[in-house]
Amino acid sequence: MAYKPHKIVREKIAKKEDRKKFWQIFLIEGSLFFLTSILSVISAFQLNNLVKIKKIYLPAISAQDFVFSFLFIAFFILFFVSFKKAARFKELIYKGLFILTVFWGGMTVLNLWIPVFGAVLAMGVLIILWLEKPSVWAHDLLMILGLAGAASFFGLGFEPSIIVILLVAFSFYDFIAVYKTKHMIKMAKEMIEKKVVLGFIIPKKIKYFKDKLTNVKPGGNFFILGGGDVVFPNLLAVSVVPSGILKALTIIIFSLVGSLFSYWLFANQKDPLTGSGQSNEPIPALPPVALFAIVGYFISLLLPL
Repeated sequence: MAYKPHKIVREKIAKKEDRKKFWQIFLIEGSLFFLTSILSVISAFQLNNLVKIKKIYLPAISAQDFVFSFLFIAFFILFFVSFKKAARFKELIYKGLFILTVFWGGMTVLNLWIPVFGAVLAMGVLIILWLEKPSVWAHDLLMILGLAGAASFFGLGFEPSIIVILLVAFSFYDFIAVYKTKHMIKMAKEMIEKKVVLGFIIPKKIKYFKDKLTNVKPGGNFFILGGGDVVFPNLLAVSVVPSGILKALTIIIFSLVGSLFSYWLFANQKDPLTGSGQSNEPIPALPPVALFAIVGYFISLLLPL
């Protein structure tokens, strides 16, 4: 007769395995988050120097314009997701939006270090690779470049205090979009079905980076971290770059802790029906990240210039 461990022993082993799995997954998520953040700040530092030396005009963005643009896009997405007659055009539109976003953001980053031709060539190769042989690693690499470019460019056009207010406002929006209107969940599912995700695809194991995008399914070996959950805290980090890299790094570290807390909340959800076990229901990831990023910002105010 085979030996069967005591229930307490089995529970301890299960908890140990859960902790191991938790840190494995967060190491992957945290690495993508951190790489994007560091690239955002380094690119913003270089861009800020170019603005000073070459007297390049970098357009300032008012909070009203940003909020209006965001709400316009949000309402358009809500209408677009609900409009069933547009189903056959959705994949084309999603792909166009993805390519436009990552190409512009990637060009913003790469052109700071290499000539325009080299930047266009590099981004062109990556996008063609994503189109012809779509894989998780190619997708996430494009997202790193795209989000870092967006954060480094737009972040320098804002006052930090404005971004703090926007982070609070968008955290409420994220909560409503996930738990109330649920249009964010519906859009995410549609994008996964169309193999176009405007966010990071987080594999549960490193080996799954090689998987094709066709293997990415809700509840499988992957989960999604929205692009906004990464780019918004990085906007705050970039906005303080003119005041010092140390301040920006402080915000990045706190944002990373917020990302850890957000994933902990996701991983420790209870099944709403049984009140026990684990649930893989989507949660609004931005509020915890925004909270820690804002705390990091206020701490950075105490640091020397």
